[in-house]
Amino acid sequence: MADLDGSQLLVALFALILVSGIVQSLSGFGFALLSAPLLAATIGGPQAISTILITGTACDIAILAMRRSVPRPDTREVLTLAGWSAPGMLAGAWLLAALPAVGLQVFVAATVIAAVVLRLRTRARQGIVSGRWAIPAGLLSGAFSTSTSLGGPPTVYYLVHRGLKPHTMRDTLVTLSLVRLPLSIISLLVVGVWETYAYWPVLIVAALLGQHLGTQAFHRFGHARYEHIVLALLTAAALVSVAAIILR
Repeated sequence: MADLDGSQLLVALFALILVSGIVQSLSGFGFALLSAPLLAATIGGPQAISTILITGTACDIAILAMRRSVPRPDTREVLTLAGWSAPGMLAGAWLLAALPAVGLQVFVAATVIAAVVLRLRTRARQGIVSGRWAIPAGLLSGAFSTSTSLGGPPTVYYLVHRGLKPHTMRDTLVTLSLVRLPLSIISLLVVGVWETYAYWPVLIVAALLGQHLGTQAFHRFGHARYEHIVLALLTAAALVSVAAIILR
């Protein structure tokens, strides 16, 4: 997508955010897993981060607002993870400012691939882990959130081993993203790497359309196939990350 002109790029990004919105509605995470590698390769790391924060937030708000029942996140998990994310976010914003463009893409790809490997290694373990694991999960998630916008995997790994049901899992992840939004923006502003893509309002439309389509799909088969959806999304994101580097 690097060789596209302005209008072609906007169409391509619209399609990308649309698919990302579908992914987010299906699983409660994954918006950045698919969009971050390609956005970083086309519009640069700082603009990619802000675009994902803006459009992803619109998608998350719509997910909670359009629920057929009252959203039921695990409030304790949300507050604990958000609290431990704060110091990680400052570290991640510094990485975003310090890493060159190619280095950032490699870091994104390595993060996503590690997510797939770890999920494959832990998916068969059914035990409930201690709440103390929220500390490293929050720190890593915060750092990845502001450096690559890929804050989902650490919290997903932690929460899937906390015995949450699919609806609660999705609501918890979405609520966590909303709670951490101001912390992410403040961290990026403090380090001086907050930049916005000129046509972000158009991409919000794409995110909301994707959310609607993804919600319909979730009600059809999200309960029974949640674990398979999570693993498939991680695998697809890993392939996209590698492709973004190869096609650079």
